[in-house]
Amino acid sequence: MIQKFRWKFIGTSVAALFVVLLLTLGGLVWVTHVQSQNEVDRVLTALVKNEGRLSPKNAKPAFGDQRDPINRNFLGGQYNPEAVYQYRYFAVMIDESHRVHVINDNNVYKVNNSKIQNITRAALENGDKSGVVALGQNQYAFRVAKNSTGETMIVFLNETLIFNRFWLLFRVALVLGLGALIVFALVLILVSGKAIKPTVDAYHKQQEFITNAGHELKTPLAVISANTEMEEMLGNNSEWNESNKEQVAKLTKLINRLISLARTGEMGELTLSKIDFSKIVEETTKDFKSVMKKNDLVYQVSVREGLNVLAEKHTLAEIVNILLDNAQKYCDPHGKIQVKLTKGGTLSKYAVLRVENTYREGKGKDYSHFFDRFYRDDKSHNSKKGGFGIGLAMAQELVEAFHGKISAHHKGEDIVFTVSLKIAK
Repeated sequence: MIQKFRWKFIGTSVAALFVVLLLTLGGLVWVTHVQSQNEVDRVLTALVKNEGRLSPKNAKPAFGDQRDPINRNFLGGQYNPEAVYQYRYFAVMIDESHRVHVINDNNVYKVNNSKIQNITRAALENGDKSGVVALGQNQYAFRVAKNSTGETMIVFLNETLIFNRFWLLFRVALVLGLGALIVFALVLILVSGKAIKPTVDAYHKQQEFITNAGHELKTPLAVISANTEMEEMLGNNSEWNESNKEQVAKLTKLINRLISLARTGEMGELTLSKIDFSKIVEETTKDFKSVMKKNDLVYQVSVREGLNVLAEKHTLAEIVNILLDNAQKYCDPHGKIQVKLTKGGTLSKYAVLRVENTYREGKGKDYSHFFDRFYRDDKSHNSKKGGFGIGLAMAQELVEAFHGKISAHHKGEDIVFTVSLKIAK
């Protein structure tokens, strides 16, 4: 359990750092992408207004006089006349015969007339007024507009160069983020032992107290039990003696469960081996036949033979015992209890144990708390169920020690507990 808590602590801390990095680095990358896209839009606007030609003077209205103060002052930055010369663009005109005429191709390299013709046709193919087309290793953003004479004009801008800083930042953020997570996780693994030491110490003290207190209580209970038996031998067999015996048995069961729960805190103590699950279920269910008959309950058992799992014999039997005890305790009067051990499916690698009992009151209850320590569905101190709220908690810890799963749900009129353990070869 301590190791589980430690890894949970590490996982939670790494997840928290991941969220922080995602928000900070991701936000920075997003802002850079927005800034790059805005820059593309501004350059295209300037090209359209100036019919495919840019100069420090004619570009200023599109770059320096934006109405949006956030775009201008934060994302776009202040206008720099020298920045005009960094862009790679060209412009064409489409005449009435749909022929392509180059207006300006002085600001591109290795883009000849043939390539301009091809990229123009690609831009006009879908009839869009703007978009992006590929030319070799570069992406060109385009915009279709009318020039001063009413002719169709298309301006093209190499956006790959503009987005280079975005992709550079993205790669840097990705490497730094992953690196930070890895380093942080390694540091946590090294120092987590010290970080959770106060919790571990408190947990061990709790275990020690429960174990010691349990053993100390066994002595007076043994004396009370012996005195009660002596009274019976002397002929003083009364209802008070019977009540004393019932209470002693109840307290003894509670103490044993508490001690067992404390001992299961560190599952490293368990030595797992190949165990006949079918045999364990058969033997344990036989022990409950008299109890079920006494309580006038319908008791049905179905066990598939030859299902072996990786577990510890006595601990596995205790899991089955806990589930059966819980079933008879919470079963409706004259109800039915069914125990089924099957294979999860034809190709399944899991042995599945289902223990279900009639429990009409269980509909609509929150079964997520049924495996919490000291949780009781019926919180009344006068409850006739006699549970302590530790049996199912112990069953869950034992099942998890076998790397299995346990769950509870309500189906029809029944409450169903399911245990899945991997089949051992």
